[in-house]
Amino acid sequence: MGKYDNIQPDTLRADLLNFASLIQRLEQENRLLHGIPRLLKLMGDLRQKLFAYEVRAVARLRPAAGEESTEVREARRIIEEALRRERQMIDEWQKPWSPDQQDQNDK
Repeated sequence: MGKYDNIQPDTLRADLLNFASLIQRLEQENRLLHGIPRLLKLMGDLRQKLFAYEVRAVARLRPAAGEESTEVREARRIIEEALRRERQMIDEWQKPWSPDQQDQNDK
């Protein structure tokens, strides 16, 4: 279990607003660039919290097995088609090239 797995939306919102206030205060005091080490540490902590919150939120939104919507099935089909075409493209690029092949392709 992660450090921030149980973060509450209100807590995360307050942390984001506090971070924004800190940046504004440092700028008003003309110390923004001097505060970079502190900002980087806080940004790292916020990033972990945001990631944990996002992962938890996405897991809640995932449909149960067999309940996939038409839009999700279509999106999955499009992605699979794009991946198939990408594999074909890579295979084609890896084939050796010769002028003879070019002449045959032009005909």
